[in-house]
Parts: sequence; C-alpha cells; structure tokens
Amino acid sequence: MTDNRPGAAVNEHYLDKVLALSEEVGVTATEDIYDTNGNKLLAKGAEVSRRLQERLIVHRLRKPIETCIAVEGAVDACRLADCAAQAADESAALGAILALSGTTGETLRREMTALTFTPPLAMMLTMIDRGDKGGMRHVAEVATLALAFATHAGLGQDVRRVSALAGVLHDIGELYINPALIRATHVLAPDEWAHVIVHPHIGRLLIQDLGDCPPAVAVAVAEHHERLNGTGYPRAMVVGQSSTAGQLVAAAELIAGLLHQPNPLQRADMALKVISGEHPRTISALMSQASRKLGDTDTDLGRAAGIDEQEIVQLSERMNGASELAARIARAGTVSPKHLDLLLRTRERLALVQRAFMATGLDMHIAVTEGAQASHAEIFESELALREISWRVRDIGRDLALQLGPARTSIKEVESLLALMC
Repeated sequence: MTDNRPGAAVNEHYLDKVLALSEEVGVTATEDIYDTNGNKLLAKGAEVSRRLQERLIVHRLRKPIETCIAVEGAVDACRLADCAAQAADESAALGAILALSGTTGETLRREMTALTFTPPLAMMLTMIDRGDKGGMRHVAEVATLALAFATHAGLGQDVRRVSALAGVLHDIGELYINPALIRATHVLAPDEWAHVIVHPHIGRLLIQDLGDCPPAVAVAVAEHHERLNGTGYPRAMVVGQSSTAGQLVAAAELIAGLLHQPNPLQRADMALKVISGEHPRTISALMSQASRKLGDTDTDLGRAAGIDEQEIVQLSERMNGASELAARIARAGTVSPKHLDLLLRTRERLALVQRAFMATGLDMHIAVTEGAQASHAEIFESELALREISWRVRDIGRDLALQLGPARTSIKEVESLLALMC
C-alpha cells in the first residue's frame, strides 16, 4: 500500500494470512486480477489458493489485491456486537466501566450494529477473528471501552461512532507485519521495534484507501499509541496535537490489554497513574472510580507472597546509572546537536519515570518493610508499580536505540547506556 513504484505490490504477510484463511473458508476473486503488464493472474470468481502465492508476490498488480478479493462469511457488525456483549457479560471489570459510563447493554449493541465495513476491511477483521483465538474479543473490547469513554465524556454521536469504529480497526496495520514480531512472548530488539511502530501509520493508509469511513477514523487509528505527554509513537504527539477519538482509543487499547489479567482495574488504575499526563484525566478518574466500586470482588490479594527488594534496588540503580551516563555523554561534546537533543530528551523521560518510582513509594519499600511486615495490599501495589516502571525504562531505551540508528555504534558509551535501559 505504501510502495510508490507503478502498480501495487502484495505484502507478503498480508498475503500469507489471506492464503491461511482460504484454507478454512472460501476466498474468491471479485474481479479479474491483472499484473501491470496486462497478464491475467486470476479470473473473477476463481478461488484464491496457495498455488498462487509466488505468482502474486512476484508480480505487481494493476489494483491492490485487497480490493479484488472477498471472503465467504466475513465478519460483520452483528458478529462484533455479539463479541462486545459477551465481553461485557463475562468481564466484571468491563461491566463496571460500562455501568459508570452510562453505557447500557442495549446502547452497546445498538452502537456496534450501526457500524459498517467495506469488503477489504471485513476481510481483515475476519483474518483477526480466525487467526487469533482472542483477536476478535480484543477488537470488541477496545471498541467497547472507546465507546464507553466517549459516552462518559458526554461527547456527541459522531465522536462516539468514530471512537468505536477506530477501536474496531485500530490494529489492522499489524496484519502487514511479520507475526513473529508481535507475539506476546517476544521481546523486541530495537531494530525489530522499528518494524512494529509503523503499524498505526499502515492502518491509517489502509482505512484511507480501502474504507468508506469518516476521515477522523483513520486519524484516530494513526494515534492509538500516542500519549498526551509526547512519550507515545509513532509521532510523539503532545497535548493539542492528537484528536479526541485518538486519545480515547489509545486509553482503550491500554486498558483492554489488562482486562484478562488478575485484578484488571487495579492494574489499569496504576498504569494510568504511574506517569501522569499520558491520558485524559476523565479516563483516569473513571478507572479509579471503577476500581473502588468493584472493590474486594475484583481483588485477590491473598496470593501476594512478597516482592524482591533486590529487584527494586536494581531498577533504581539502572535508572540512576542511565541518567548519569546520558548526562556524561552529553557533556563530552562529541555528539551532534541532533543526538545531543535526543540524549537530553531521554534524560527528561527518565526523570519522569524516576519521579513515578518515588511517588509510588518503591524507594521507601525496603526501609518500611525491614522493620514491619507489609500488607498484601501494599505488596500487590508495589508489584504493579515495579512491573510498570520497569517496562517504561525499557521502552525509553528501545526508543533511544531506534532514533540513534547507525550512530549508536559510533557514540562512545552509548551501548552501555542502552544496556542499562533495555
């Protein structure tokens, strides 16, 4: 979709998912498919199969393949509404958020069934549905949360619809990325991260080219990993630069990722508070309210056995060491103005995380627990804060490595700096 040479190239990862889908259900050509030289590669009505893989990859097409094929029994709004209703019924946390936002089950189903998808987008949603056991559930949860946040904020129907639709489509760009890079168990190296962070932009292009959607939907999808304080990606936008729907979907995507973990509302509350200013305050307030409302019915703290004080010490030492080393590299005067600015911004981001480290009480954890037994609740909150802050430090290091690019090997001590953070 982003190749500027004549004709349309077929993305190998997207095509592989098409072919995998064709082995389960019927995928057929909706029109004759030609390459740029006028050779017919597939006739209208013919089935797409593995034997066409090499031919479609090698040749550039007159039209994008996404516009020339369709899947039998594609995901539609009714399927989405069923998934959203099931998620709300089965998740006490999601149910609490919906109730506090004023979103009823009837409203949820009505809003979801009102959404429409062009055949290419329906194909992509079907890939998500059949390619990952929890894929459609996640899509429905993000859309449901985005709708709930828009409703809670008292926004109009247009913004609610845009937020819900962007929530549905937020990760279609991942269909064009090597699936090995986005597995939950895979820890991304900086060079791999460079491939992943483009998926919001890919999603925006797909919606603009293939979806009959309001322009605001594509914008919100492009912004679903942005943060209000400039720590998001791919554009590091700040307050006033991102759209309202983009902010809602960004928060929804974050919280949806926690719904299937133990104590999801407490985790979400902590994730929103660790670094203040990343998401709208109204959402942080709603999550705190939901966490308090669900209370003990959502919290199983009896299993909290303890937290490794040495891990806290090591995290503190890593952050302090990284901050000092970044300052030393900057003072050396051997880096370009561009890289100097990057190092200074890295220090600022580290300072934010260090302040969060102190604000959550982690710096006091050892002193307090040496003389007294910490409660299960204190241990639980410390564990959440430790995990969240550790992730933030790693993300800062990964972003630094990505933005330095080839310069990372030429700047003295920068590898030591990255080792402290990644």
